[in-house]
Amino acid sequence: MSFFNLTFNNNENTEIVDKFIDEYAQWHNTGKTPDMGSLDVNYTLELQKKRLDENNVRKEVVFDTKESSFKQALKCFTVTDRGDYKSDVACKDYKVTETFFVNNKKKKKRKNKRNFYATITRLLNQNAGGAVACPNCGAISDVQDLLTGCKSCGTRFIIDDLFPKVTNFYHIKDEADLIRKILKPSMLICVLGMIATVMSYSLISNINNGNIVQGSDDFVFQIVQCVIVGLIYGTVSGYILWAAFILIWMMIGAIKSLFLLGPHVRAKTQLPKVMRQIDPNFSYEFFIGKVINLMKLMIFSDDYTNLAAYDGKPMQNTFKDIVDISYDGTVRYNTLKTDGNYCYVDITVYTTVTKVDGGALKSSKEKFRVVVCKNIHAIANAGFSIKNVNCRSCGGSFDATREHNCPYCGNPYHLGNDDWVVIEFNKE
Repeated sequence: MSFFNLTFNNNENTEIVDKFIDEYAQWHNTGKTPDMGSLDVNYTLELQKKRLDENNVRKEVVFDTKESSFKQALKCFTVTDRGDYKSDVACKDYKVTETFFVNNKKKKKRKNKRNFYATITRLLNQNAGGAVACPNCGAISDVQDLLTGCKSCGTRFIIDDLFPKVTNFYHIKDEADLIRKILKPSMLICVLGMIATVMSYSLISNINNGNIVQGSDDFVFQIVQCVIVGLIYGTVSGYILWAAFILIWMMIGAIKSLFLLGPHVRAKTQLPKVMRQIDPNFSYEFFIGKVINLMKLMIFSDDYTNLAAYDGKPMQNTFKDIVDISYDGTVRYNTLKTDGNYCYVDITVYTTVTKVDGGALKSSKEKFRVVVCKNIHAIANAGFSIKNVNCRSCGGSFDATREHNCPYCGNPYHLGNDDWVVIEFNKE
């Protein structure tokens, strides 16, 4: 069944997302990267785990599907590249409980409902001769070679070991969940508070006016009458007060959201419009997943000297106090320009970051401006990994997360010729 661009009937996507979520939760506890994660996803997780360990921070996460709106993952978009891969952007909602510990002492706990987006990449033809990275040693090999045995390490794989994989992911807090959480408690507080107020006022007024006299024949009747008046008028006035409170609160929230909604709507409409003139297969969700992963690389990498994901002016990492980051679901589209064979996209991403401050953890809203670049003639390849790239000069394969220059011929490697690369990155 489909609804707009959403598909509800993909059980395979649901199984993959659920499995990745389970493995992602375990990663927080054990440090073992998800089997369903791609090399690039797992490399980013390794960098974040290193940052957490360096600051003696431990994070526990529990994903609960009991209150999920949809039991199956929603397929939001499908991206088929010009090679042998197809990627689905799937979404599923979870109730998430996060607990942070510093030096084994609990410092922060938060619960909320989140929409989890995962890019699931599949190999369209397992008999294809396309090159992929060996999950064991990282050597570039043909798919058939990995099925019979990697030439470098000898490890054999079944096709499920290679694909499908989660090649990008991010999660967004469900803002409507906050409204649902406060509705009943706030109504109860308002109603009970007004009942107590009206009842107390009625009793005190009648006592002061001499209508209630202890020992009189109608003493009990007058008390009961005050209680009934308090219950009736307190309930009505409490409900009206609660409704007014919710209305004002939602209006304030709506006014605040307007400042973000406009830029976000513009980004979701204008960016695909201009990008599809360059790449007809452009997907906004797929692109955002790429950018979020690049941002995490920039934040959790200690040194940019040999980081191929960054191809801008020399700079130092000034974000080493950040141990966790989550995407808030809002992007501001700044500019897009082409210069020769390269396309430059300038956007601002709204996030929530968790920082270490002495022995405490602090969460704050942060905006990051990121400019990414890509060769407009680069063949889209969903199976591409920065962990295993091919030198355009000599053809040698190497890990571009460790080497900025080819270790065989010494020529510099430019990620922008194959995929999106960061040109500028700073906090606004």
